[in-house]
Amino acid sequence: MRAALVGLAFVVAGCAGLGQRLEAPKVDVVGVRLDRVQDARAYFGVTVDLANPNPQPLDVEGFDAALAVEGEVVATASLVAPVRVPANGTARAELAAQTGVDVLVRAAVAAMRRGAATAPGHGPSLQYAIEGTAVFNGGLRVPFVKRGELGQGSAR
Repeated sequence: MRAALVGLAFVVAGCAGLGQRLEAPKVDVVGVRLDRVQDARAYFGVTVDLANPNPQPLDVEGFDAALAVEGEVVATASLVAPVRVPANGTARAELAAQTGVDVLVRAAVAAMRRGAATAPGHGPSLQYAIEGTAVFNGGLRVPFVKRGELGQGSAR
């Protein structure tokens, strides 16, 4: 009986060693956009492309992301809907963030002080940075960062 238990322990230990280590997925922020301003709130959308190099699908558990406008962190972005990235495939995730309009006013003033170009009838382009970590099943964390300019309703 004891030999059978020892043998079983070796089999279980051997099977545990067969598990493959996951390769880190690729996280690419496609863009950040100001979706709308409503009442005293500004709503942002963030589009993220995900690539899975692994032979099994990965589920996105969430994002830990901070959105900064003109150097000031204004909001945290969260996953809008669950996402599964297929094995050796790609998927797109949408994040949402919101903040007070007062933050945008301060950001516009900061942009004008730095000499941001403005088109007639439009406000200055605002610089953004989004930085954080995508969290996949099993606790796999993948950092990402993206900087750019918010345009009128879109990002570059």
